[in-house]
Amino acid sequence: MTFVTRYTPNPGEQALLKHVDGAGKVDGSVVVALPTDNNFEGGGLTFWDGRRKNPMEIHYDTRSGDLAFIDRAVWHQADPISKGTRWALVIFYKVDQFAEEAIKT
Repeated sequence: MTFVTRYTPNPGEQALLKHVDGAGKVDGSVVVALPTDNNFEGGGLTFWDGRRKNPMEIHYDTRSGDLAFIDRAVWHQADPISKGTRWALVIFYKVDQFAEEAIKT
């Protein structure tokens, strides 16, 4: 599944808060920061490293053209914006079992 998402400072449109993708139905996602004519303030992506007793929070400020590959088990969020419009292309992917086996041989 692929879609374009928009974030604005309007209530309910500022962010996509902490979540994992696909509830086990996808293997991961790719997020591409798209260009915009209405520059935004805030935004970016935050990731949590859950392998630690106290998960480490990692914030990444995105710019137009940036690409993030996110594993299905990684907690993350699209951070709130306070001004402008932020656009992102989101691609959910599933690795084909047969393609995976062919690579191993």
